[in-house]
Amino acid sequence: MGCHHDKEPGLVHCHRGSLAGQFFDSKKEVLSALIRNKTDTLSGSSSASETPQPDTGEPAESSAVLYDRDLYGDWIDTDGDCQDTRQEVLIAESLIPVQFDSWGCNVVSGQWLDPYTGQTFTDPSDLDIDHVVPLAEAHRSGASHWLPQLRTQFANDLLFPGSLIAVSASANRSKGDRDPADWLPPNPAFQCDYVRAWVMAKGYWGLVMDDRERSTIYYVLAGCEQPVRGLSH
Repeated sequence: MGCHHDKEPGLVHCHRGSLAGQFFDSKKEVLSALIRNKTDTLSGSSSASETPQPDTGEPAESSAVLYDRDLYGDWIDTDGDCQDTRQEVLIAESLIPVQFDSWGCNVVSGQWLDPYTGQTFTDPSDLDIDHVVPLAEAHRSGASHWLPQLRTQFANDLLFPGSLIAVSASANRSKGDRDPADWLPPNPAFQCDYVRAWVMAKGYWGLVMDDRERSTIYYVLAGCEQPVRGLSH
């Protein structure tokens, strides 16, 4: 992973991505630094009327890279409790205690608010677990060079807030592998949080942005005032 707790209690050490080599007192400070670094790069100024400057220090995103979903593996059970990543997200995001099947492995009911649409669901079969930064987009943005183990970690990232979200299957499939230049959640109340989560995830994993993506994100963020969902946790 990009940042982890160091041997010294309380310290978080980042060893990859834009914060490589830096130490922080908490994961909250890591997220704040990622937001600060990426938004400073995107804007260079507080005026939404100015044209954002390309970040020429980053390699270009490549649309020519061939993507294969199999490169990122399936949902995995990281802690050996029979509940894979999908189930863990459903458990974590349900607004009420979930109910399991007879084996205690798969979630069969709960209550979820899909932030993309603002709709509420009780049947997990109506939900997909969305990678905020889609796997294909990550692949084009640098993940094509990763080792298989790192790709699997990215696809099953339960440690970084906002990487995975339970959303309606229809919203997830509408989004596909598009970046914010081509798709934003239809729920306008979530668009700021969504774009901030995108910026943080790309910064955390050291993934690059293309110019259209960067420009769109800058203009969306210029109109946002609310803090990022999850930074207070």
